[in-house]
Amino acid sequence: MTMEISKNLCKFLLTAVFLFTSMTASAASLEEAKAAYKNKDYEIAVQEFLPLAEAGDPVAQFYIGLMLDAGDGVPQNYQKALEWYGKAAAQGYIPAQANLGVLYESGVDQNYAMAEKWYLKAAEQGDATSQANLGTIYYIGHGAVKRDHSKAAFWYAKAAEQGNPVAQNGLSNMYEYGQSVQPDLVKAYKWLTLAAAAGNETAEDHKKDLEEKMNPAQMEEGKKQAQEWLSARNQKKKN
Repeated sequence: MTMEISKNLCKFLLTAVFLFTSMTASAASLEEAKAAYKNKDYEIAVQEFLPLAEAGDPVAQFYIGLMLDAGDGVPQNYQKALEWYGKAAAQGYIPAQANLGVLYESGVDQNYAMAEKWYLKAAEQGDATSQANLGTIYYIGHGAVKRDHSKAAFWYAKAAEQGNPVAQNGLSNMYEYGQSVQPDLVKAYKWLTLAAAAGNETAEDHKKDLEEKMNPAQMEEGKKQAQEWLSARNQKKKN
């Protein structure tokens, strides 16, 4: 009986060592592949990523999709990019969900309902870019996705608070015209100031037009609120 237990324990330990070694090797291969991709050694990156992707690694699947999407190291193929993004996205990998949304929104297989689906999955996990893209889809309305300013304001606000300039610009527009939010030129100016400071050219141009509707006190308050937001954000980053 004791010998049998020892044999089973030995098998268990050997299996554990094998699994640990395999996981360590896979992690090393993934890091090597990512380093090759970063250095634009795309052929090496493909060779490293592909076995991992085929074995089910969502990060590797995402990168294969990314290279197919851009035509880096492989012939550009949006359909195959969709497939690999889809594999990673189905496992909950946020960057793949976000890119899948973009590809469905603007790619060859344009499907706004699918774009909404994948943006929503990434947005619900906190991805600011997907939140902003979702806000824009709801703000404009595309295909099967109906215009919904209430949802647009909700997702723009989520992304704006994370510092996304596209969402900040969109939210400013909604406050300026009172679209599913109470009209508020001060808040509009706050978000527009932040978007412009982040380099959003549309916001910079729009800011001049908005200033024509405001008095000096309103502009000063808007700048103050923008500065307070920046200070609070910077403090949060430090903590």
